[in-house]
Amino acid sequence: MYEILYMPDIPHGASINEAVEIAKKYETPETVKFINGILGTFVRRETAE
Repeated sequence: MYEILYMPDIPHGASINEAVEIAKKYETPETVKFINGILGTFVRRETAE
């Protein structure tokens, strides 16, 4: 979330993908889907403002 909020040079999709790839190494598939969904929703809401 830090990258999404404070590092505008990094595309949001890249930030989300990186978080998801890290989660795949340590979490269950259900948790990975949850993280992806939360970050995707966060980006949509932040960019809608």
